[in-house]
Amino acid sequence: MARVNAKSIKMEQFVRERDAALLSLDRKKIEAYAKKYDVPLPKDETVFWAMIHKCIMSINSATFEQKQKSYDWLVDHGFKPYIS
Repeated sequence: MARVNAKSIKMEQFVRERDAALLSLDRKKIEAYAKKYDVPLPKDETVFWAMIHKCIMSINSATFEQKQKSYDWLVDHGFKPYIS
């Protein structure tokens, strides 16, 4: 989830904003972040949330509880919990 416009941005800011949006699990915040950085999002609801939860599994700053919630969601919906 990292296609970024040719704008000059600081990677640290990009990552901080990405993590905040994804970890919020707030669809409107995620969509606003995606629009700001021109990140395409899946139209299918289940695929959208699977992508979000798979991303959370890879966020270093995510807590154990946040990763566990994403892990559980992915497994409960028939997805592998890791990007492979």
